[in-house]
Amino acid sequence: MKWLALVALAVGSAHAAPLPLSQPCNLIVGSTVGAHPTRELVELLAHTPTKDEFTSTERHDSQLREFFVSLDVAGKDGQLCVSPKGDGALFDYDADSQTLWANVEAASGTRIFRTARGRITVRDVVSDEWDSVISDRVMTNALGVSVDGLHATGKAASVGFTSEQMDAFHRKLPYHRFKSAYGSKAMSMLMDPNQARDVKPHAMLVFQYRLRSPYLAQGTDVHAATMDSPGSFAIEKSVVLGDLIAVGIVDGRTGEVLAVTRNEADPAL
Repeated sequence: MKWLALVALAVGSAHAAPLPLSQPCNLIVGSTVGAHPTRELVELLAHTPTKDEFTSTERHDSQLREFFVSLDVAGKDGQLCVSPKGDGALFDYDADSQTLWANVEAASGTRIFRTARGRITVRDVVSDEWDSVISDRVMTNALGVSVDGLHATGKAASVGFTSEQMDAFHRKLPYHRFKSAYGSKAMSMLMDPNQARDVKPHAMLVFQYRLRSPYLAQGTDVHAATMDSPGSFAIEKSVVLGDLIAVGIVDGRTGEVLAVTRNEADPAL
């Protein structure tokens, strides 16, 4: 159930130390990386110029370019990294094939948000959450039947990629069934059982990306409670818009990059 997933995300997982926005991140096997704090990036991008009825598209494009150049972010040209919140649950190990699997497809969700240029559909990776409040609730129907549930509110920051980019990236990945009835597109790497037992509890996915215009989108994820699913939530979200460059499997204790799959559909290639 989706609202139970929300509670699980609030717990989080062990991650390597976050990188300051002034320090670039580049996914190369054997290197050491960390994820940038998306919330801090959102605070910078909150000053992105907006378009109104008195601003031409050409003028707005010029304003966006000027704003982008002024950003004090070392990795804005394609060396920013984000890791999904609570991503420890995205990993699975198959001892028969000695393979560690990472559920890349489940790490993002398809949502619609508002931008300076109108509504946009993205696959967003949630990394930062705050002001989260989870409270008990009781629902009673017309027959007097009551069920216990939860209600959650909060704020979240994420990085959003286009559906076209993510679909192209997923197509190059194999399916793996993560203890469910349906397969998901996943990254994999060979790893002996002893190493996997040590690494898996600390493994994390890291997405490397570059900023793309108009840089920021906003919206709210809402789920209304029903008697069959008595959990509800309303999460205000700010989404940094990016182009996907690569996805890596990283040891969250050390930041060591263990495996990398690059996005061959990267618009810059």
